[in-house]
Amino acid sequence: MKLGDGMVKVEKDLVGGREFFAIVVFMISTKATDMTATTIFDITLNASWMVIIGSFLFILPAFLALNFLLKKFQDKHLLEISRAAFGKWITFIIGFILFSILLLNTSFETRSYTDQLMTMNFPKTPTFILYLLFLLICLGGAKKGWESIGSVAWMVFPYVTIALTLLVFLLTKDNVVNRMFPIFGPGKWEIAKASFKYISIYGDGLVIAMMYPFVKSHKTYTKSLYGALIYSVMIMALLYLSYALLFDYQSVGKITYPFNEAIRFVSIGKVITNIETFFLTFWLLVVIVKFSVYIYLVSKVFGYVFHIEEFEHTLIPITILILLIGLMPENQVENIFVLRNQIMTYGKYLMLFLPLLLLIVIKLKEVVKG
Repeated sequence: MKLGDGMVKVEKDLVGGREFFAIVVFMISTKATDMTATTIFDITLNASWMVIIGSFLFILPAFLALNFLLKKFQDKHLLEISRAAFGKWITFIIGFILFSILLLNTSFETRSYTDQLMTMNFPKTPTFILYLLFLLICLGGAKKGWESIGSVAWMVFPYVTIALTLLVFLLTKDNVVNRMFPIFGPGKWEIAKASFKYISIYGDGLVIAMMYPFVKSHKTYTKSLYGALIYSVMIMALLYLSYALLFDYQSVGKITYPFNEAIRFVSIGKVITNIETFFLTFWLLVVIVKFSVYIYLVSKVFGYVFHIEEFEHTLIPITILILLIGLMPENQVENIFVLRNQIMTYGKYLMLFLPLLLLIVIKLKEVVKG
């Protein structure tokens, strides 16, 4: 089957529903384990888990619109649909903006996770060495290709699910239910505003439409995507609620890495303590899969925008660029609370309105053609 720009969809490039489900879950749900939790708790206090649900409801129309277009065009990804709607030059601008957002977001997020590892687990390791090693591992995953990433994601998914279930269960013994109240925290209006502000949490679910032609069928894509979105919403809301019940909202707002602090609380009886390494191992596996996909996607968008059919050859240069950009921020405060928040603030408009605008333009073109 022919794709846009002369690319060919071959069987070995396809992933099934289980693999695609695991990829999307890993890309989105890890936002419950980084500093995103701290920034949301700072605004909405103990009601932060509601923001996770509210943000999904805000961005759901964009998912529905994009899924309708993907079904209509069948063999085209996000930017190919854009080209059908807007033409070559406007799509080039949209593609370049999307590439820039993905590149910067990947750079700042990989640096943030490196800082997280260094602060909590490897305090004596130089930032450059740890960051370089982390990116090299992710690059290795990306070079294996889309199908291999999917296979690895699904292979580790059951074990990650078991580990996460065990973590939430073990945390319950230190939870204080009264910390849920007042149930709406600072108020319904503040929750609504924060929900809109953080809709980019689910932006990965839209960007992954670049890989739509390489999922086995539209039905597979749809079931896996929506299943992964609902699963991710539940997981993130549950973890955010666990943080609130464990630390209370005042503490979470001051804790840089709530997930890492939470896993230090858990123990199995009085004999088996300090088991955070167990949970950290699975978390690290998920993060590596996530950024392998990110690097692959950045290269994919770059290849389409600049007409590079064998975009896999750009994986190494793109990773070097990610490293250089990621090393620019002097610390994680500048990285997360300034640079990454700026990307999330402006990037959400592209994620929210592009699918809706594409749908409107394509419908208008159909009306004009009669």
